Amino acid sequence: MAPSKNIVIAGLGPHARRIYYPLLEKYAQIYNIRVVLVIDRREQEVAVRSYLDGRALQPQSILFIDEHPNGDDAPGEQLLAPLRELTRTQHIHGIIIATEPRSHKVYALWAVLNGIDILVDKPLTAPPGASVDPYAARQVYADYLDLERCLHFSHSNLIIQSQRRSHEGYRLIHDYLVNFVPRYQIPISYIDLYHGDGMWAMPDELFRRENHPYKYGYGKLMHSGYHFVDVLAWLTRINDQLENKCPRQVDILARRFGPYDFLHQMTPPDYERLFGTRISDTPFSPARLESTRAYGEQDAFILCQFLRDNAVITTATLNLQQNSFSRRSWLPPAQDVYKGNGRVRHERLNLQVGNLLNIQAHSYQSYEAGRPDSEVEGVGHEDHFEIHIYRNSGLIGGQPLEKIDIGAPMRQQQADDPAFLGHNERAREIHFLDFLERRPGASHFAQHKRTARLLSGMCEALARDVQGEVPHVVVELGV
Repeated sequence: MAPSKNIVIAGLGPHARRIYYPLLEKYAQIYNIRVVLVIDRREQEVAVRSYLDGRALQPQSILFIDEHPNGDDAPGEQLLAPLRELTRTQHIHGIIIATEPRSHKVYALWAVLNGIDILVDKPLTAPPGASVDPYAARQVYADYLDLERCLHFSHSNLIIQSQRRSHEGYRLIHDYLVNFVPRYQIPISYIDLYHGDGMWAMPDELFRRENHPYKYGYGKLMHSGYHFVDVLAWLTRINDQLENKCPRQVDILARRFGPYDFLHQMTPPDYERLFGTRISDTPFSPARLESTRAYGEQDAFILCQFLRDNAVITTATLNLQQNSFSRRSWLPPAQDVYKGNGRVRHERLNLQVGNLLNIQAHSYQSYEAGRPDSEVEGVGHEDHFEIHIYRNSGLIGGQPLEKIDIGAPMRQQQADDPAFLGHNERAREIHFLDFLERRPGASHFAQHKRTARLLSGMCEALARDVQGEVPHVVVELGV
């Protein structure tokens, strides 16, 4: 048997329970995995112990830490002292960081300074106030640079769980463009990305939710929105192959929709009419309403233009919503607030390469993952993911229209794998294996520098909007 691979899990919340722990169990024998420590907040003790009860893979120990007064759930010596003791007594191979992201940096720095491999949920870090305070927004990129400097002196392999980089559909699009753009010397000229989470937070939940929270001064961009900022960064790097058309700057304009707007959009009479019962007026009090002005965004609407010498190379739009079509039809939150609270995903990519090529990706669900309540195939099915490629065939050859189905064939190929959950989850598994096998992989830390730079600029534009300033930022990309 291979030498044991000792793993620490920081944060055993809904995402880690759905993805990481089942994967650890799936590969436990192959890699001789031992979970030497699970860390979570003390208020999660009942939920964590209940989840672990009867699992095939049991942790050697569990550490519950107190919530820190400043909202940081990784407070100082309460965390670092046990971690130092752990590294003194045994060799730690890796840490999976799946906490609320404002705590990511302290775990990542500890791991890097001790040469420990890292698999961290997106985003890499999330400074409190990142979407409402321009200084905190700039700290997003500063955090990346801090870790970059530390990694120069470490052998840690750091993988960021941004799974669309290994998603079969997005990988097909990326690889096609890597060949197409330099062949015809025409840059990607337009990218439109849309994502709807289908996440309906009831008014009182806005003030207390810890899964995808807004109360810490960040929101959608630091939640699922990160994936699409990353897709934008990943795809626009393809234009760097064109010596005279490589962009140097990004001009960013952003607007937001947040809890303050949401509480004015749907008021208590609306809930009474829809659900047949009254809800509390407390979230709508003047003091509560005013406090939400400092909350993070539920939706972000961003226009970017990638420039070289004042000429536009690529125009991009990101329309990213958590407050979108949902299947939630109940007031009390479900036990699973991650995938079991009415959440459905709608996702779209529309990309142009001048007048030569249009590529579209479409993925639309009509029901919660794993809970089909109607017989549907294709559009509306949880596996739905289609790619459409339109070609100027008179100039470049090929079929004028090619359709490629990704989701359904993948489900058929994985029919014998009880752990298979879907095309996005399969991509997460690839990054998990990059972490276990110490491969740089498609989502290595070094691949996310442009993502961090763009994310920081977008957050700053949103923060300027909150501050009553022009929501405009120019980001230098460098060479």
